Amino acid sequence: MKRIIKKIVKVILYTLLILVLAFISILAWDKVNQKWRELNFKPKPQLTVIGKPFIDFEAELPDSTVHRLSEYAGKGQYVLLDFWASWCGSCIRSFPMLKEFHEKYHEQGLLIIGISADRNPNAWRYALSQHVCPWPMLRETTASWEGHTSASDLYAIEYFPTFVLLDPDGQVIFSPYEEHGFVDDERQQLIAKLAEIFGE
Repeated sequence: MKRIIKKIVKVILYTLLILVLAFISILAWDKVNQKWRELNFKPKPQLTVIGKPFIDFEAELPDSTVHRLSEYAGKGQYVLLDFWASWCGSCIRSFPMLKEFHEKYHEQGLLIIGISADRNPNAWRYALSQHVCPWPMLRETTASWEGHTSASDLYAIEYFPTFVLLDPDGQVIFSPYEEHGFVDDERQQLIAKLAEIFGE
């Protein structure tokens, strides 16, 4: 009987020791991970771009043809850039709002352009097949990532979705970096901006 009790006590002590060591390991890993993030995460510098000309960049359509923003911007119409990614739930939830913008304002001179940060072209194309949007949907190219000339780099995009609005001359007239708001705030500001432009 004493032997059985000793074995049970030993098992309990070993179990407690393992749990304590596991807890210490988790705490240590968290500290190491936090330190690594502090050392390696370098936030992109925020841009003050309102009133400045658009920054040109290359991106590809689903047929793999490469195009430049300058093919669309500064051509006499408002251009709304939607920076998004297929893995971003908030981005997908923004599509109905963007479709409303397209229906209301496209005939009045608004062109929406999707700019995807997806590095996996298959994930991007699958998202496009699931969420059909009636405007150009571009994706940053591998060459632009490697050369740090991607749209996300040039516009210092730190979160998705991010919206940037260009006037008919190609000047930036709306950018979240001027407002420092949350994504929901940005949506409301954009709705108000478009209503102001198109007289609602």
